[in-house]
Amino acid sequence: MAGEPRERIAFLDAFRVVIVFAVVSLHAAMSYMTYAPSWWYVINPERSWAFLAWVLLADTFPMPALFFVSGIFASPSLEKRGKGDFLRDKALRIGLPWAVGVLAFAPLFARASWKSLGLSLPDGYGRFLTTIWLGPGYQQAHFWFLGVLLAFFLFFAAVSSRQGRFALGFKLRPGAGLALWWTLATVSFFLSSLRWDPNSWISLGPLYFQPARIVSYLAAFWLGTLAWRNRERWLHDEPGRKSLFLSALAALTGKGAVLAAAFIFPVKEGLLPKALAAAAHNWGALSMGLFLFLICRTFAESYSQRWRRWGEASYGIYWLHQMILMPLAAFLVSFDLPPAVKFALALAGTWGISSALTERALRRLPLMRRVF
Repeated sequence: MAGEPRERIAFLDAFRVVIVFAVVSLHAAMSYMTYAPSWWYVINPERSWAFLAWVLLADTFPMPALFFVSGIFASPSLEKRGKGDFLRDKALRIGLPWAVGVLAFAPLFARASWKSLGLSLPDGYGRFLTTIWLGPGYQQAHFWFLGVLLAFFLFFAAVSSRQGRFALGFKLRPGAGLALWWTLATVSFFLSSLRWDPNSWISLGPLYFQPARIVSYLAAFWLGTLAWRNRERWLHDEPGRKSLFLSALAALTGKGAVLAAAFIFPVKEGLLPKALAAAAHNWGALSMGLFLFLICRTFAESYSQRWRRWGEASYGIYWLHQMILMPLAAFLVSFDLPPAVKFALALAGTWGISSALTERALRRLPLMRRVF
């Protein structure tokens, strides 16, 4: 998300916008879904099955897609800057927002979770930090992504040459690359589920992530670096009607697989349900992400000032959105409105406010514009 290829590819702006919008809509829908997680920050009294279905689907493809796009941007950034400037740039643009988000704002989300669970809070915010947030209630909210992304950038720089030639000459057809990603993601998801619940989070040093998905994220990032190296085939080839049709069909089967796995095997006990859940989750992630990628490649390739503005603002929108969304959702709780109306208001308000703050504050203030 941070850093731009020297050779601007217009449809990637649209793809980033669509994926970040999916993330925001996912988090908005969680307040209005049937069977909302008891730890979620704001839970509306009236909820809907429609939002449960959307959460199940939107919980699959956005994050692998964001890591894939970040991998695309990593190679040209490293080539342009060299390792030293590349690492300093990532420390400023990724590390600093991650540290500020985790230290200043993540404890507030943890406190909201603690209250949603109906657990007693200690006296004083300082005691909450030391006894709850740095203990059983630790989380990084949505800022976890930046910590993991920074680790991937550091690893990429370490294994690359000074000119960023890590993947030069490595030829991998898009179909083979996507099949390899699905295999790695599915196997790692399944093996992880033998020890952890697929939705569980763990800490590894300063990093916070879901063990069932971390390999899929690393593989998506690596695939992005290969896509840039072989961009004539990955990024410039016109998909054509047949590819669009097949990707749409695949996305439909992916949606069906995700929903079927969730409702047929709500409790994943036994090897077969775990294996099917792993395969379905990652098929949904791959098929829906690929469909959106090809749609953007086909219909958003021509230059659009709006796509470019939103694409450049997508990082700031991601960083801000939960801090706007949760107060809006809490404000709407007391109103006697259908869940769909509240969701629409929360989503539109969050996107509009986050966009405006990014464009008029984060990207204009002297220090902030160097970061966002």
